[in-house]
Amino acid sequence: MFRAVQLILVLAITLASSVDAHAGAVITRMSDRQNVTLAQFNSVVERSDLILIGEAHDNKNHHDMQLSVIRSLWEKKLPLAIGLEMFDYSNQQQLDDWTDGKISEQEFQAIYTKNWSLPWSLYRDIFLFARDNHVPMVALNIPKELVTKVARQGFASLTPEEKRFLPRGTSCDLNNPHTAFLEKSFKELFKHVTNGRVFTYFCEAQTVRNSGMAMNIARYIKKQPGTKMVALAGVWHAVKNAIPEQLERQGIKQTTTVILPELPELNSKNATPDVVDYMISQ
Repeated sequence: MFRAVQLILVLAITLASSVDAHAGAVITRMSDRQNVTLAQFNSVVERSDLILIGEAHDNKNHHDMQLSVIRSLWEKKLPLAIGLEMFDYSNQQQLDDWTDGKISEQEFQAIYTKNWSLPWSLYRDIFLFARDNHVPMVALNIPKELVTKVARQGFASLTPEEKRFLPRGTSCDLNNPHTAFLEKSFKELFKHVTNGRVFTYFCEAQTVRNSGMAMNIARYIKKQPGTKMVALAGVWHAVKNAIPEQLERQGIKQTTTVILPELPELNSKNATPDVVDYMISQ
């Protein structure tokens, strides 16, 4: 009996610690830079069609925060899908097999590793939650070998055959707000290590990825109207002038909320409402 009580207590503590990664967090609404309650925050998120949640890929706290938002929507029994920068869209069938329970965790880890270089443990809780609750997961990214080639040699280096692997409509037009944002954020760093041409290639690679991920989000939204998507992506893809701006260019009309964790480079003091809707700090 004592052992059973111990197990129940341990389970209760584990559940309590995992249910809400926002416990003790400060949530700042960037439109007026006011701190809001979790209830206020959830009310906005629940009314959104697309919820973009940024991350520093190697920060487990950021992934716990993402799962907390996903779980809160799922508990409301809202139609839900999870979009993933971490997966190349050519691997969509493997994601479907995972959420359908057709492959083991060990088998899926091999697929994950092919797509993403960071440890499985960082994302494991999100993937298990999706599988256990049959929440669809949507691969958003374009093939990483194409991203690497653009970053090193520019978009013009892609052959017609290689461009066939991009979602139809993907563009590399650098005349967009995100290019100006990247210049402001990173150009000084690039000056010390390389030349302007390589910085342009970096911007092209970011634009191609943003455009490609927006195309894959748009394709899913059209196929599954009424489903909310929580899209998980690096901070510099999740900002409003990245994926959301590319969606606007494609004429996709939806209510979007951008949520970012606080970073030294981007936080509630130096970010603006045209970049992010809510900043979360632990």
